[in-house]
Amino acid sequence: MAELVSLDSINRSESSASLQSNATVNSRHSSICSLYSTVSTRRRYGFLNKMGNGFQSVFRRITKTHKTLSDKEIQILSTVTNFDREQILQWHQKFLGDCPNGYMTRKQFVSMYKTLCPNANAERFARHIFRAFDLDRSNTVDFREFLIGLSITSSSSSIQTKLEWLFQVFDIDGNGLLTRMECLEVIDAIVRFNHQPMVEDNFNIEQLVLSAKRSMMKIFDNISERNCNSLTMAEFVEGCYQDKLISQLLAPNQENGQSSTSTQNTHDMSIITE
Repeated sequence: MAELVSLDSINRSESSASLQSNATVNSRHSSICSLYSTVSTRRRYGFLNKMGNGFQSVFRRITKTHKTLSDKEIQILSTVTNFDREQILQWHQKFLGDCPNGYMTRKQFVSMYKTLCPNANAERFARHIFRAFDLDRSNTVDFREFLIGLSITSSSSSIQTKLEWLFQVFDIDGNGLLTRMECLEVIDAIVRFNHQPMVEDNFNIEQLVLSAKRSMMKIFDNISERNCNSLTMAEFVEGCYQDKLISQLLAPNQENGQSSTSTQNTHDMSIITE
């Protein structure tokens, strides 16, 4: 059976990232966490926030068509991500080649995933992943959001960073809390996307889906302080750490340079295929 799951394989490049100091890693983690904090705050205000996001999306389509990155922008992206200047410029050129407007729509994002992994579950999976890339909830992904998402899903990111990022994937309604139904839906989509069975293996896949769902529910049940039907980010991360199956599904061990191969190397591929 193929390795359990990987969200990082769309992010391989020819040059391997250099080892970074603990101070740099902590700085990146702090920067990413601050982004999540801002996103969680924005996502709590219901209808009015949705109206604002709608106008913001239209505004972005009119104004955000940057063809170049300033030195300051490159420096910030290098600090937040695990990419150096040359890699950032290469990804930016590739991104603009496929997204000349300077942003990627949800439809384009789904198309990318369906191209990389042409299977029946790709669209469902990609629609969930899109939420984590779309940091400002504008229903589009600009280059900065795209690069941050790629960086977080890379093998150089810590397990905690990946799990905090994945919290946004599970938070379907965007209220900053995970419900049991949200977790059941997303873990089902993740397992089915990363395991395309042959006919004779279908029973094994169904068993894996069932086991994963049971493990997700145990995370809720193990919070004894209250009648738990929702999880905060901290509770989600801690619960995933403690559950061996969920931890392996969402943030597989990549020791000795090993990584899963659920998608193809995209270094020589266009980001979007129409």
